[in-house]
Amino acid sequence: MPTRSDQAVFREALRSVPRFVYHNGLRLTVLSVLWFIASVPLVTIGPATLAAYVAIQDLRSDRNEIDRGRIVDVLRQNAPASALFSGVPVAFGVVAVTYGTTSLRQGSLLGEAIALVALYIALYVALALMPTFTALARGLDPLDALRFGLGWLRAHPTPALATGLSSLAILAGTVLLTIGFPLLFASLAFSLQVTIVETVDGHATDPDTTTTAPVH
Repeated sequence: MPTRSDQAVFREALRSVPRFVYHNGLRLTVLSVLWFIASVPLVTIGPATLAAYVAIQDLRSDRNEIDRGRIVDVLRQNAPASALFSGVPVAFGVVAVTYGTTSLRQGSLLGEAIALVALYIALYVALALMPTFTALARGLDPLDALRFGLGWLRAHPTPALATGLSSLAILAGTVLLTIGFPLLFASLAFSLQVTIVETVDGHATDPDTTTTAPVH
């Protein structure tokens, strides 16, 4: 029984993001500013991002209301894991840059290979963290959330890559606007990421999204 393609579901989810941001603009702007302030120490980016994911999930729910108690409960359970997980792509990114620049100066093939492998791991983990943080925000255990994130990425590589590239475009655009980064980045990027992951996952697991193949 064929299902709708990931590309079609991604486009559907992408079209819903502007409407969601428009209807929740003020609250999302406040959320972006709070995320920016909470992320200033850098080591708190993971927990701050997790809190933003929880808030966006609440706004996407039928209640359309942020439950501060749920944010506190999720952070109490998963903040350490979010901090650890968010540091992994950064660490491999640093390794990639370090070995890459050194190998270019010294002409080391081994250094270039290490840099490429580290860069690949950093990018792969960064993509996997979008569904992983979505699962952490639902209150899943860190290991279960990580398994979900890796499994989601393997099952839906095209939406994952498209979401990652779109997030980079949002980052570049808001950085160029300067003041736009603290006001807009988290609300736009995280709304996009949560919407794509939940919509694609919902279509993949909902039996109503399948259709019976014609019999020839």
